[in-house]
Amino acid sequence: MNKKLKKVIYLIFSILFISCGTNKAITNTNVNTQPNTKYKKSRTAYSGTLNKHEYKELIKRLEVELKTTIPNDKSILINYNQKAPNCIYVGYSVKNNKQVANNRIRISSRMSSNYNAVDFFVYAKDSYNKEIYEQMPEFIMDSGFFYENVFTEHQNCAGFLIIKPNGEFYKQYGEDYYSEVKAFFEKK
Repeated sequence: MNKKLKKVIYLIFSILFISCGTNKAITNTNVNTQPNTKYKKSRTAYSGTLNKHEYKELIKRLEVELKTTIPNDKSILINYNQKAPNCIYVGYSVKNNKQVANNRIRISSRMSSNYNAVDFFVYAKDSYNKEIYEQMPEFIMDSGFFYENVFTEHQNCAGFLIIKPNGEFYKQYGEDYYSEVKAFFEKK
């Protein structure tokens, strides 16, 4: 009986020890900051067209999440940031990342003006450069809606979504994407 009790105690202790080890938070210490093959594979894109009902439902949800009213005749450009294993910006200094954020705002604003769109900047709670985004009124912290429902791939730290009033959409993951934004807006 004593041997059985020792085995049971050992088994319980082993299970407890193993389960505690697997519940630790995983930190991403190995971020790919180079535009190499691995990074290129993380750059994915999707396009399609929503029907009228899908479009209206999505707009309603976006208006709630973004705390705004979206005009019916405008396209929507959502710039998104999240923590991911591929992120060139992680290798930049704080000063350079602030400059990149300001440049993104400037370029996105210009494109939105040129292509009759409204633009938004959303970042995940654990996003790289969160401290910078928190200081910029243009950036909105994601409630989890965009992470779980819109930007569902988590291999690249940045991406965008464009939705046109006719329901056409284009979503891409990757950090340097304004040429793709321009091409989609100009597509007939």
